[in-house]
Amino acid sequence: MEATISSLEKWGYILLFFYSLGGGYVGLITAAIMSTLDKMDLYIVIVVSGVGNFVGSTMLAFLARYQKKEITSFLSKHKRKLALAQIWTRKYGSWLIIFCKYLYGIKTIVPLSIGMMNFNLKKFSFVNAIACVIWAIVVGLLGYYASGMVVKILESVDAHSYLIPLVFLALGIGFYLLLKRISQKARKTL
Repeated sequence: MEATISSLEKWGYILLFFYSLGGGYVGLITAAIMSTLDKMDLYIVIVVSGVGNFVGSTMLAFLARYQKKEITSFLSKHKRKLALAQIWTRKYGSWLIIFCKYLYGIKTIVPLSIGMMNFNLKKFSFVNAIACVIWAIVVGLLGYYASGMVVKILESVDAHSYLIPLVFLALGIGFYLLLKRISQKARKTL
């Protein structure tokens, strides 16, 4: 375990950059947790993930603009998603670029659809830079402070560690019952 943490301390920022090229929620939150444990610097984590996310989104838009034929054939199964993203881009404009960072499954499609449209790529790059800064700060700080609270809770629960499996069992049963209820409602509506 120590070897893994040591290698993450050494190579963590490079890994975070490459992971952030494609979204990077998990990488950013993991790095924020490492910052809570004083293994990484939170400010560097936020900057690296923001730059990585900016480079990744911008590359997708430029790739879609200048390699449209290849991208279209690659995304032939996702024509409806691309059409919906183009409709949303026309309707919401720059706001979609900012909010798509938080919507899983759309954060990759929106830059691709913007690249395929006649959307100004300079404007996209500017708004994307602002969106990436906001995304990195919000997700990084949330991960940092949430992990700090979890560490404090675990330290206080350490005296009653025998209750942890019971709590996880109760959460699992509650989650199962919730999914069962939702699936029953879905079957009734079909």
